[in-house]
Amino acid sequence: MSIWITLWPALPASALGPRDLEHQLGSKQGIAQLMPAFRDERGQFRVPDPTRDPQAFLRAQQTLTILIDQAESQALNRLSPKEVQQRLSATPTRLPPSWKRSEIAVRTDGQSADCADSGPNCSAYGSASFLNTLEPLKGLERTFYRSVSDDGSVPALVYLQPTAVPSVSRILLAAANSAGVWIPAAYALGPSGGDAFLIVNNCLDLAQEENGVLKPAAMLVAALQWVE
Repeated sequence: MSIWITLWPALPASALGPRDLEHQLGSKQGIAQLMPAFRDERGQFRVPDPTRDPQAFLRAQQTLTILIDQAESQALNRLSPKEVQQRLSATPTRLPPSWKRSEIAVRTDGQSADCADSGPNCSAYGSASFLNTLEPLKGLERTFYRSVSDDGSVPALVYLQPTAVPSVSRILLAAANSAGVWIPAAYALGPSGGDAFLIVNNCLDLAQEENGVLKPAAMLVAALQWVE
C-alpha cells in the first residue's frame, strides 16, 4: 500500500481513473502531478513560459484543454441525469481579483501579420492580466462579470457556466472594443464552489478600436491565466 501511495502521483494521465482526473483538475498540485509541463524542478505547480519555448507552451495548453474535455465527457457518461442536474446546480467557481497571463498573440491588418505581444515569439509571461479589471455584476455574482476601465467604460463581459465536473467551469468572454470572443472550449479551474486558480482559453478578435471606432482587423491568442 505504501508503494502505491508513493508512485501514484507519477502515474501518466492514461493510468488515472475518471474520478482521479476530476480530482487532479481541482488543484494546482493536481495539475502539476498530471502534466510535467506544469511543474518546476521541485515538482511544484508552474505555468509554462512561451517566451522560452513557444511550442512546449502550445502543447501544454492544448493538452490541458483536451484533458478537461475528456473529464467532462467521462462524467456525462458516468452520471445519471439526476446527478448531472445536482452538479450543475452547485455554486459556480468564483473569479478572484488578481491574475497573471501567459500567452502567444498574433495579429493581422489584412496586409501583413505580426506580433500582438511584444515579447519573444509573440508572447507574454507573468504580466498582469486584463482579468484584473473584472468585477461581479450586481445580482449575478459568480456568474456574470464586467471589465471596467479607468474611465468607467465596460469593454468586456465574462460569463461562467458550471459543468458536470465540479472543479471545471466553462468561461465565455465578449469584448465590445475588439469584437472579440473566447473560442470554445475555454475553462476556469478551481475547487468546487471556491476560487478559480487557472484559466485556459483561446481568443479571437475581429476588429481594432481606433478613436472609438472599430475597424477591421484580426488577432488570435492562445493563453493561460493564473493566480499566484
